[in-house]
Amino acid sequence: MNANIFINKLKSILSEKKLNRLGKQVAFTKRERNITALHMVVSLVAALGDKKMIYLSEILRVYNQLTGQSIKYKPFHNQLVKPELAELMREVTNKVFNCWINDALKYTKKDLFKFDNILIQDGSSIMLHRSLKDVFPGRFSNTCPAAIELHATLNLTQGCFEKAGITPDSYSEREELPTFKELKGQLLLADRGYYSGSYIHELDKAGGFYVLRAKGLKAVRVHNAFKQNGQELTGSHSPKLCELLPELPKNDLIDMHVSIKNKLTRVVGYWSKKEKQYTFLVTNLSIDESTATEIGKLYRLRWQVELLFKECKSYNNLRGFQTSSATLQEALVYVSLIVTTLKRFLTGCIEKIFKTEMSTMTVAKTTGVWWISILTAIIRKHRKGLLNAVNGAFDFLRKNAARAHPKRDRKTGVFQYGVEPNF
Repeated sequence: MNANIFINKLKSILSEKKLNRLGKQVAFTKRERNITALHMVVSLVAALGDKKMIYLSEILRVYNQLTGQSIKYKPFHNQLVKPELAELMREVTNKVFNCWINDALKYTKKDLFKFDNILIQDGSSIMLHRSLKDVFPGRFSNTCPAAIELHATLNLTQGCFEKAGITPDSYSEREELPTFKELKGQLLLADRGYYSGSYIHELDKAGGFYVLRAKGLKAVRVHNAFKQNGQELTGSHSPKLCELLPELPKNDLIDMHVSIKNKLTRVVGYWSKKEKQYTFLVTNLSIDESTATEIGKLYRLRWQVELLFKECKSYNNLRGFQTSSATLQEALVYVSLIVTTLKRFLTGCIEKIFKTEMSTMTVAKTTGVWWISILTAIIRKHRKGLLNAVNGAFDFLRKNAARAHPKRDRKTGVFQYGVEPNF
């Protein structure tokens, strides 16, 4: 891999011909005037990826800087609030998810080889302007009357979004999960909001694997329960879990089989010092395949999606803007996802070219000397300038955004759980 491969992938999405054609297809533009689909998409990406944006007028200033124009605020805002802009950004986002990807990680443990992919599902709430409460009602009507929920599926080996969707915050998270067909052969990791007894049994029948945090298990019957040393805790009867809880040790993992919807299901329990209660994980991985300790380690991989959301919010402007336009807010969320994917794709390219372990978080926030120059070269169609900007970014980042403690990360970070950089 070299810089030219990255540039070709970059231009396959941020192409003047393709973006302007897509702009016409979704009716964002009818004729190519001063504000084209290419200008709008690239300027939004440039603005939201460089620093924290507070006002929409800041996006206009970036637009004028990149294009060399002097567009006034009102005509620019008229383009921003077009409903078709949200459709344009949604289409671009889907293309980005399919194109700007690297196999950033590889499995190093044999028990992971049987999974086609490890997919991590989660959602993140974004508080909006109160005027949007009828379009995007929040779950907490008093404190947060308007909010959206970003539902995301993270592909662990690619290190970025597999898919994403936006709904009102009050909608059910479980409805946004990948389909059973999509999850065949995959391992799904998800928090308790996605758990239901019916769902896990249907997923098992479809040929998918899962490790989910469970809720509402106190009334289920426990058929057997063992400590890590093999000592059985249930005896000859099958108590309810609530009856067994007082007897469970708080310094050991518990491996159980319980009845959920009349089907024997494996549950791993461990004491949470932070929450001062037991956390229970349901899984269809057998004891022969994965010990209770390994199930716990697999579930800890779910934290990678939390880091992805943090990156989006802290450094890529995934936030509620002060706008009463629902479609503009939706469009800006998609722009943030594009920005995050682009930065992670660039990070993966640097790792492969220079065989250097990179920090995605450091790359995301270290944009001052390279980000705008790349996007300016794209929008002004400077081929040599783009090559120079990309090479400059690669050289700067490999020196300034490498992982600070790769050896430590193998003991305390994500690499301890059976994945490694793929180079």
